[in-house]
Amino acid sequence: MTKNEISRLASLVPSCLSATVDGLELVLSRFEKDKGYPFINTKFSTITGKDFPEPSDIEADYFGRSAVFGWIQGRGLEALAGHADFFTNNPSLTKRCDRMLSAVSAKTAEFKKKNGHFVFMNTPDGRPFRCGEDGRREYFQGKSIPPGFSDYFTGKGLAAAGVRLKNKELTEMGVSTFRSAVSAVLDGSFASDQISFDPKNKVQSVPSRQAQGPYMISLGGYALLCELFPASDEWVEGGSLVLRKIIDCHILQKDKRSLKRFDFVEYADENGQPWLENGKILQDSGHALEFTGLAARFLLNSSARASQSPKFQELLTLCKELLPNVFLSAFANGFNKKAGGVCKTFDLVSRTPINDDMPWWSLPESLRSAGLLLLLSPNHARSSELISAAMECGNAFFGPFKTPVPGVFYQTRNAKGEPIPVVPATPDADPGYHTGLCLIDYIQACEKLKGK
Repeated sequence: MTKNEISRLASLVPSCLSATVDGLELVLSRFEKDKGYPFINTKFSTITGKDFPEPSDIEADYFGRSAVFGWIQGRGLEALAGHADFFTNNPSLTKRCDRMLSAVSAKTAEFKKKNGHFVFMNTPDGRPFRCGEDGRREYFQGKSIPPGFSDYFTGKGLAAAGVRLKNKELTEMGVSTFRSAVSAVLDGSFASDQISFDPKNKVQSVPSRQAQGPYMISLGGYALLCELFPASDEWVEGGSLVLRKIIDCHILQKDKRSLKRFDFVEYADENGQPWLENGKILQDSGHALEFTGLAARFLLNSSARASQSPKFQELLTLCKELLPNVFLSAFANGFNKKAGGVCKTFDLVSRTPINDDMPWWSLPESLRSAGLLLLLSPNHARSSELISAAMECGNAFFGPFKTPVPGVFYQTRNAKGEPIPVVPATPDADPGYHTGLCLIDYIQACEKLKGK
């Protein structure tokens, strides 16, 4: 890479920094203004900027304050800890982060003690519920379900919070929750706990269909744990295992009919072959782009292992060449150059979008991925293409996805570029997980590239 190319990447840093500061200030100030609500509260419309109205019938409501999402609390804890570690030159801001982190993590830990698991939706007093067939809440016992994504997100969040706060109990609870989720994935008992609010994005499980998602979130957790506990071989070995699983079962190694080398497949069958359904093979291009960044983060955080393990060195060498190609393949498939954004799903058979709505999160994830891939493999033959892709993602994110509210980005835009009220995963806006943490990694990657 040339100095001009690195300067081009760095031109996005001021926008990244201001978005990170504004997003954190929004999360902190909303918490501080509502002292009776001990949760991360991002319950507002990214289109209007206004809070969701409180319902007349709580039993039919999934947007109000009585619906506490495990994903948001867990992701928010990890984000608060990560932001506090980043803004060390601002003691006032880090103290506010730590106060909020302490209060929210304590309340979140109560749910684990009460239910045995973290779940997608709880009442504020910790009663798990889902959406019943009649559209009303259906309550259930948390101990009756297997580990799911809420265990992953909250386990990671509590581990990060515990280390930040020097709280051994929180740390151990987070690590043990993460371990149980990984074990469930490996033994086949893991089950997604997500409830979809988007008819175009069905999330039900299908027998014999193997999703890459649980492995990818495992990999993100291992990347974090390698950073929190750099002396532990457990996280390096675990991360290497799930990374190899994704490479072997979800990345095309050569062209095959309509499929192309480096295609990233969302679902595989039990034999590790692409899952064909209704004549389509699905790619979530955003997930593919996110995966490459999480893989790079894991490898960078555990690279000291390379000199000690020939097996890890082999994986690292493979990924330095492979991951940038996977990123650029997914970007070419999913990025809507006219409107600026990444489509939700893409058919690898017809090579056309299935769901052309564009959620916001894939853009900051792509920025992180591009920055970390350039750190991981600075001499890759396609580094200039990575830089161009990063610039297109940054221009879309800080352009048409940016709302009038500082630090807030439209959750979803359609293929024409219009903001639409489609919920990607939760109605709550992002608490700094996909946005702030990704932008922080991008900022730090640019600083390290400047020093090379």
